[in-house]
Amino acid sequence: MTTASQAYTVLRGILEAGMTIPLRWQNEDADSQGSTTLPDTPAAFVYTEFNTDSAELVSYGGGRGANRYRNRAHLDIYVFVPRGWGLTYATDYAEQAAALFRSYRDDDVSCFGASVYPGGDGAELQPPGMRSEVTNYYYAAASVELWFDLIG
Repeated sequence: MTTASQAYTVLRGILEAGMTIPLRWQNEDADSQGSTTLPDTPAAFVYTEFNTDSAELVSYGGGRGANRYRNRAHLDIYVFVPRGWGLTYATDYAEQAAALFRSYRDDDVSCFGASVYPGGDGAELQPPGMRSEVTNYYYAAASVELWFDLIG
């Protein structure tokens, strides 16, 4: 069965294999191309967050430690493009990411929905009082609904 870390690794591998623009991940300084800063000239990139909900007992096994728990989760994929490029560039990249996960299923992870949402000004995502280059960007997002099972 699958832990949260194993599910994250599967999802990350799918996105890394299917996207050509730099990818950034929760709590990691460097992007998929090794850069730790945003470029001086804004360029498209993806930032992804993996979050889980509470696990639910879905079946009893052969006693203590053998029950199946279903972990619902979602992968939020934020696509940033330079301000002025237009909505379609952001949503096209988001659609490219979402398509990688629609109906995806293996022994570890089952994805059931992947939707694209037009975003807005990157400054909307900037914490108040913090100076950030994100104000040079526009964003769209893709949200993937999934689950993975764990025996315990």
